[in-house]
Amino acid sequence: MSKLDKSFVYKGFRTLLAERNGEAEAQRIWADASLRLAELEKAHPGLDSDSRMMILPAAALYQVSPETLPLMREYAADMGRRIGRVIHGVTSIPGVSWLLWSQMPRLMRTMSSPEKGYQRRIVSETKELVGVDILSCPLHEAAKRLGVPEVAAVVCAMDKAYMTGFKFIQYTRTTAIGEGDACCDYRLRFDPDKK
Repeated sequence: MSKLDKSFVYKGFRTLLAERNGEAEAQRIWADASLRLAELEKAHPGLDSDSRMMILPAAALYQVSPETLPLMREYAADMGRRIGRVIHGVTSIPGVSWLLWSQMPRLMRTMSSPEKGYQRRIVSETKELVGVDILSCPLHEAAKRLGVPEVAAVVCAMDKAYMTGFKFIQYTRTTAIGEGDACCDYRLRFDPDKK
């Protein structure tokens, strides 16, 4: 079993690949990408764990079969929706959304901290709105170092989908570095009417 088969994020992609391209072609792409993933891991041992988990497998798949990129984005968005349903279930527990919202400024600062490799601009930390512009993302930077900046959009597709899962918290993002924009504009609002 290859590391690609063990990937928490990408292991399910093989099934979609077979559905769309046929079993023989999926097997070829998967085998080649598994070998490429091992090469990338050896060549880039200093990558942070998130980049190793999210970017390296996408880079390997893309490098052996560039035409899989739209399918990877579709898969990532679907996975994001599934994660979003889990988030919705958890935040549907009475009091959880309010507790999460009360900690949102601290969570956003922690999740987008320079210590994690981000450059950011805090836009708002009020009772009504928590907003941050991500000016540089370590996942996008890793994809650029690998020579495949376009694979960062796969992670963006997952992120955009799962962030909508919060009950009572309205999420919007209209731009993304991984999609060619100047920043990722995260905006969250507490909304007691959002189900």
